[in-house]
Amino acid sequence: MALAALAGLTTMATAAETSTKGWAAKCDAPICRASKPSASGLQALLIGRFETGDGIAVGLAAPGAVVDRDRPMTLRIDGRRIGDLVPRSGYLPYERVETFWITDTGAARALVDALPTARTVRFEYIDVTGAPHDADIDVAGFSEILAWSDRELGRTTAKPTGVVPRGLEPAPNPGRAALVVRMGVPPRLLAKHVAASDCEAPNSPLLRAFKPVIGVLSSTAILYSIPCTASQGNVSFRLWVVESGEIGGITAQYFALFDPTYGWRGSDLLHNVAYDEANARLVATLRAGAGCGGRGVWRWKSWAFAMEEYRMAADCVEGADPAAWPKVWPKD
Repeated sequence: MALAALAGLTTMATAAETSTKGWAAKCDAPICRASKPSASGLQALLIGRFETGDGIAVGLAAPGAVVDRDRPMTLRIDGRRIGDLVPRSGYLPYERVETFWITDTGAARALVDALPTARTVRFEYIDVTGAPHDADIDVAGFSEILAWSDRELGRTTAKPTGVVPRGLEPAPNPGRAALVVRMGVPPRLLAKHVAASDCEAPNSPLLRAFKPVIGVLSSTAILYSIPCTASQGNVSFRLWVVESGEIGGITAQYFALFDPTYGWRGSDLLHNVAYDEANARLVATLRAGAGCGGRGVWRWKSWAFAMEEYRMAADCVEGADPAAWPKVWPKD
């Protein structure tokens, strides 16, 4: 995954390429880049030669687990802690939202000094969903990649030194919510969803056209609405809240729905879900026919969704707006 994401970092019409011991490298003088995936495949170590001389910039690409750019990263070499990379002064995102480069000169130098003889490099960080990650990279083969880039650039690097990257465009900053959506449903949640429900598989022919509805509820809570079934123009979703705070965990959500025959009942499914993050507002609308059905509105309040209103139309009126259906709760 990481190498595929890195393939588009540069477009080199006449670039020379090589690979060795898991490294992939490209050179188009005067620039060379190389990358090697982490043990998990969620990240990759980045090496860049962006200037003349022996300077080498080092970074981390994390397309599978995007770094929370407001939290520090810890850097280790062969298990030895080098230090913490502080946001903005210690590391910065360049070119893409998932690629981060070390801008702490001391840390860059310590890392590059160690690379020729080191066995592993580790970046410890928190991703935008609040999940911790250890990006472990076996750096064997670095010296071969350095020698290859020397040949391509017509240089002889006596002693590589870590530097701050030069000439790279700042990455976009779409905000945490967009990055959370970009990451999609966490694998651990997807596994729990499949094991705990009778829903269709999300990648089945029936459901693959419908995307999860994902929204940030708070600094530590994220809503994941995963499609469950699709029938007669309605898509049902099972909703989960993933917490990354002190308590943490994954919690299935249950909601009160009104049935004109049986009254109020609880359900773990909502239909045709929409979430407005600016107002922490969840809306679900079940259409039983043209102009009739049920519509609920909930708002996230600290730790749970609180119902604001529920509307139902039993008598179908073509073209009726669900927001104007008769109110069941609260009564006016």
